[in-house]
Amino acid sequence: DPGPAAYGLGGTAATLSDANLVLGYLDPGYFLGGEMGLDRNAAERAIADTVAAPLDLDTRRAAWGIHEIVNEDVARAFRIHAAEHGFDYRASRMVAFGGSGPLHALAIARKLRIPEVIIPMGAGVMSALGLLASPVSFELSRSRCCLVDDLDAAAFASTFAPLEDEATGFLAGAGVTVARIVRRLDMRFFGQGHEIEIVLPDETPADVFAGLETLFRKAYAEIHSETTLDEPLEIVSWKVDAVGPSGGLDAGYSLDSGTDAGAALKGTRLAGFGGAYVDCPVYDRYAMVPAMEVRGPALIEERESTCVVGPEDVVRVDAARNLIAAP
Repeated sequence: DPGPAAYGLGGTAATLSDANLVLGYLDPGYFLGGEMGLDRNAAERAIADTVAAPLDLDTRRAAWGIHEIVNEDVARAFRIHAAEHGFDYRASRMVAFGGSGPLHALAIARKLRIPEVIIPMGAGVMSALGLLASPVSFELSRSRCCLVDDLDAAAFASTFAPLEDEATGFLAGAGVTVARIVRRLDMRFFGQGHEIEIVLPDETPADVFAGLETLFRKAYAEIHSETTLDEPLEIVSWKVDAVGPSGGLDAGYSLDSGTDAGAALKGTRLAGFGGAYVDCPVYDRYAMVPAMEVRGPALIEERESTCVVGPEDVVRVDAARNLIAAP
């Protein structure tokens, strides 16, 4: 409040949304699927007055700088976060969602050398869809540091028991049937500063206990590669999820699509990459069909977000209508 200058609600400071509009990434006539218009002139004035003029830059160049600084800030923060946890993200996939996620994801993935980006259908409202589709559940977590060597199967099970009773009690009180219980542990080698989460098999805790070290070492190797550490294993946190019956969107998430890949091309629009503006094809996300491939530069629009496909990027549509991008 009042938000970006482009919203027309009195904002005068340049924002990221203003920059993405000036760069051509957002269609002023298709914001929120056309329910809300954007004022491109107001966005240009805000960037010109508050960023471009003080830095003696062209307005479009200043808009690119805003966009690129955000990309680099996110990439830098992720590098630090991953380094603190000893996590090598270069063999992972990135999932991009939220209104701004698809606008920046491919550029950030390229900086981080992440090989693949997944943008699900309805990316801009993924959290809301997840809330509607997810089953009712209640999660409990309790801190109790102890060495695995100091436990036996009975003690291991007895630690989970009160958490299970409490978690299932909340669902029962809400009139929800408990469909399943998920047990998890935060574990580490003794002396380490960071733990990893282990999801236990769907068996009784007493039966799982004997294979706990194997479960931990397998999970540890997937994240940190093989290790020859012979330190004792330590449990830091105990977690229980009581989960109700599966939810689901009974009415479905409608797709305004057909079977003709050519129908997905909406037109073209000038968009900026690295300071240069090029005429980019604009695709209707809802009309894109499985196996369709888009090579950048391009823009892929849905009602709540836009995927920016850079000049070096390739995007294909998988069987579930996800966009799979190789930056």
